[in-house]
Amino acid sequence: MSDVKARVLVADPDPDVSRTLTIYFNDHGYQVETVELAALVFNRARQWQPDAILVSTEFVDVNPYQVCQHILEDPRTAHIPTIMLLHLNDRKSRLAALEVGVDDVVAKPIDLEELRLRMEAAIRLAALRVQP
Repeated sequence: MSDVKARVLVADPDPDVSRTLTIYFNDHGYQVETVELAALVFNRARQWQPDAILVSTEFVDVNPYQVCQHILEDPRTAHIPTIMLLHLNDRKSRLAALEVGVDDVVAKPIDLEELRLRMEAAIRLAALRVQP
């Protein structure tokens, strides 16, 4: 288990995106779980306690911004860095994501290396926040 860098929860309704992110992060030493329904993200985050959560704005079953807000308001998950994967890279979408309190936003199409580096930075910052 020591060779696993971190645990990443990928929440995206597009199986191709989930598969691509899973392969990429597995290849870089991460343990990955995926969720394809927004309604399941919060419960999975509470149960699995990932080191980071990537949430797509493309969900239609539940508002993804509300999902992130629930994650960030619950004491059991508030410490987990959350990054929104924006379908539309417009100002309104970026501001809406930041307004709910996510740690970062990344626009699709995703630059995988940029996403990984942003996620690693968010994980490092979260670790510093919990140190005494």
